[in-house]
Amino acid sequence: MDPSTASAPTAETTTDPDASRTTTTATTAATPPAPAPPPATGLDDDGSARAWEELVSAALLGTDRRPPAGLAGSVAPRDVPGALLDAAALHTVRRRAGLRPGPAAPLPEPAPEDPRAPLPEAARLRLDQLLADRAAPSPAGRRGAAPDLAELLPQWLALANQQGYKAAPATLPALLDAARARTDLRPQALRLAGPRGLWLARLNPEWKFALRGTGAAGGLPSPGDAEGVRALWDEGLFAERVALLAAVRTEDPAAGLALLASTWSAERAEDRLMFLDSLRTGLSDADEEFLEEALGDRSRNVRATAAELLSALPASALAGRMAGRAATCVGLDRTAPTPTIAVEAPHECDAAMQRDGLVATPPAGRGERSWWLGQLVEAAPLPFWPTRFGGRTPEEIVALPVADDWQAELHAAWCRAAVRQRDPDWSRALLGSPAVPPATGPGTSSLAERAQLLSTLSVEERARWVASFVAAHGLSEAFQLLGVCAVPWAEPLGAAVIDALDIAREAGSYPWSFSGVMGLAERCLAPEAARQLESLTARPDEAEDSAPGAGDYWAEAFQRLVSTLRLRAAMRAELTPPRGTAP
Repeated sequence: MDPSTASAPTAETTTDPDASRTTTTATTAATPPAPAPPPATGLDDDGSARAWEELVSAALLGTDRRPPAGLAGSVAPRDVPGALLDAAALHTVRRRAGLRPGPAAPLPEPAPEDPRAPLPEAARLRLDQLLADRAAPSPAGRRGAAPDLAELLPQWLALANQQGYKAAPATLPALLDAARARTDLRPQALRLAGPRGLWLARLNPEWKFALRGTGAAGGLPSPGDAEGVRALWDEGLFAERVALLAAVRTEDPAAGLALLASTWSAERAEDRLMFLDSLRTGLSDADEEFLEEALGDRSRNVRATAAELLSALPASALAGRMAGRAATCVGLDRTAPTPTIAVEAPHECDAAMQRDGLVATPPAGRGERSWWLGQLVEAAPLPFWPTRFGGRTPEEIVALPVADDWQAELHAAWCRAAVRQRDPDWSRALLGSPAVPPATGPGTSSLAERAQLLSTLSVEERARWVASFVAAHGLSEAFQLLGVCAVPWAEPLGAAVIDALDIAREAGSYPWSFSGVMGLAERCLAPEAARQLESLTARPDEAEDSAPGAGDYWAEAFQRLVSTLRLRAAMRAELTPPRGTAP
């Protein structure tokens, strides 16, 4: 044999004895065997759902009862379970790998520049701490002496925004998450996040709240950009248009009114109501003509809002009409031995009264005539009443007796009018002396109504009035009143609250009934008050009639108050730029 053919295959042809077929057999001399192919799974190797379902069914029922269709016959029966596990491992990796390769998406536009100064390093770390504590679960039972950082986050955001800082880019996701969870944080959080925060919010559906309402304000055109304002007003989303109208109205009330009037007749009723509410900002006599036309609106809610706004303008025609109606219902009874207010409630609510905003149907439990009277007096201009009562001052009018048990209804309507018309003289008259018990006060016994009346006074006068109220009546009645005082509490209010807490501590009862006031004090007391509170952090001597363990609870509560005030002082220092510099 030729050596060159020693390893070449040879073909041998044989003829079947039955002559029915011819077979060609290939033989190889001295040829190594070919490598074995990898074990076949017999299943679809494309990671499809059908292949995965086949594997799961076989694993659940057992390979003896249901051999996988693709594996049966391709491997020995004893190797089927192992082959099934191999195939399952392969498909598991494929399922975990995520998406199939696809065309690359276009990159987002770069984030806009934010020219504001970055936070100082200490303040940036503080914000990270506050945001991390927000997500931590609250401990059960007592909080101990540690400050509640989540409750300090709103105050930190307000301080940072006052200084004009911007949030660090790495902090934006946690800041947007916090704003999503707490609506009270959103205005300040989105302001700190700035244009970069809005850019990031567009990339995550969970943050779409930032693109609505005030969150979209970062993308609003300047009120002076007439072309941009017009384009957004004509083509923008409803939330963008509301934010735009508010911004223009703040900058230029007349321009805001003209913008609203240009499309008023084409707006939906629910949209007209929201837009009309924007006129509260910068409300003046220049808005009267538009509001008078809105009194004929087909929506009852729009008519009621227009009437409310007009009644806040003492010189408006509607205020004059209401004064004329009120004059027929309320006046002096000159036949009485002493000056007395006589009341004759309306006997009907005609169409003209309803057009001017009066609601004809009273709520459940209210009589019709008293309901109509209250609405008339509430809408009448307050300067009308001194003339009606012979030149008497608001204090003298409120002090007059009222015939036939109409006093509560009449004084409640005057309270609502004083709040609506922001009249401090009438508010003082209806509040009376803070030393007088609420139930026997000159105007109202409702603490909620008193809180609204206080909101019309200056910050200093409000603090003095509430301080006197706390000194006279303690803290149990003062919670709502404390809530309307400016933060930090101006003196003498802070000192009055500390004194009242000390008195409650000495009484020996548990501090739990004062937990609401304590929480307010942590957020509202001036940080400098920590020095005054030092002596109250020690455990007091318990009297025989004291509640068991009350002293420990009080000591812990005051320790928490002091540590919170010191933390607020540190926050303020971290956010305050060095003297002579500005963010």
